[in-house]
Amino acid sequence: MKRYSLFIFLLGLVTLTTIGGCNKDKIQDFGAVEFMDESNSIVKINMASAYPDDRYMIVKFNDVRVTPKIRGREPYPGGGYNTRGPSSSEFLMVKGGDVEVKVVLPKTKDDGTDSVLLYKTTLNIKANSRYTFHVTDTGANTKVIPTEETFALPDSSYASYRFVNLIPNVPAVDLYYGFYSTSATAQKPDQDSLVLSNIKYGEISPTFVLNRAITRTWKVRPAGAAVTNATVLAFYANAGSTLNQRQYTAYAMGWAGKTDAIMKPYISFMLVR
Repeated sequence: MKRYSLFIFLLGLVTLTTIGGCNKDKIQDFGAVEFMDESNSIVKINMASAYPDDRYMIVKFNDVRVTPKIRGREPYPGGGYNTRGPSSSEFLMVKGGDVEVKVVLPKTKDDGTDSVLLYKTTLNIKANSRYTFHVTDTGANTKVIPTEETFALPDSSYASYRFVNLIPNVPAVDLYYGFYSTSATAQKPDQDSLVLSNIKYGEISPTFVLNRAITRTWKVRPAGAAVTNATVLAFYANAGSTLNQRQYTAYAMGWAGKTDAIMKPYISFMLVR
């Protein structure tokens, strides 16, 4: 039995050596690598522009594609919870200074050229900084709202947040944290606690920190609305939105009054760190 085991070991070693010897002269080329320095900044794109056709869009910086085809509720790169895409916290690197941002439709057969320019703007970003570009609204009303991020993790047993209102047809919203339930009809509004009030469209809140409580539900209501189940625009209950020592940007997006899965309001949690 021992000789048999030794034979298998030696055979495996010879095989690995042979494979290694065959590939020792092959070097993989991953392309040019640019390292961060103080002239660079990092940017995450929060695609919060919801169209009825659930269209794919592409974002360009200075006429260079920086995203694949992405849809509404799909931050890039990375993602978060109640979003499309992965749950990670990557950023893109970009030179500080003026950045021309374009949101475009690709061609049906994507050959690398643009089909329709949906929106264009120029933003000035500081070097050696961190940003999220929130893309919101549609058509001629499309806009990009840049918010500067700070990487500061909370103490253990806490999570930190900022909240941005990206629902175009609601002037302002209130954010609540309440009784845990994944069912709209089983919510208990008498247990809701007001976290933020009167966050206007396009505004982002200051940072706030909450003790982690995984059995709670986030809710968004129109500012000043009665605290009832009927006034809830969007809700979300998931332990991923309260992970220990994580930093999130929570955002409300979609369209009040819509009920289909593409256009209805959502509250989502984008991972910053």
